[in-house]
Amino acid sequence: MIRRLERSDYPQVITLLEQFSDYTELFEDEDKDYENVGRLLLRCEKTGHSFVAQNSQRIVGVILSIPVPDLWYPKIVRLREIAWFVLPEFRSQGWGEKLYQAYTEAAEQDRRRGRITGYTMSQLANSPKISYEGFRRVETTYLVGA
Repeated sequence: MIRRLERSDYPQVITLLEQFSDYTELFEDEDKDYENVGRLLLRCEKTGHSFVAQNSQRIVGVILSIPVPDLWYPKIVRLREIAWFVLPEFRSQGWGEKLYQAYTEAAEQDRRRGRITGYTMSQLANSPKISYEGFRRVETTYLVGA
């Protein structure tokens, strides 16, 4: 089942995000800021379109997003996907695709209603390759350091 993120989901989602953090291979530090993650989840729940994938026992995937105004044109607000993760043992079962569909459908409704001007999807260097049909590439990010 795909459903909207709720506050009661935070403990399970934080566990997923810890695995997501490990998967990105960016951080080795165990001193994570859980209060900040909680604040971000609240913002995602209240202002963005954020969904969880839940099987009969637990949450197995998540997609989080927040609206972000443009630096120069604050009336231009884009919904930014900030995390999209499915537990490795639940991949290739359609969970990621269902999360993607829920996010893009909700974002497209907001775009048509004028609440946002656009929405983004990102892809990590070690993410499975998917089709971004309908999207145009606007940014490539490179990193030095953590």
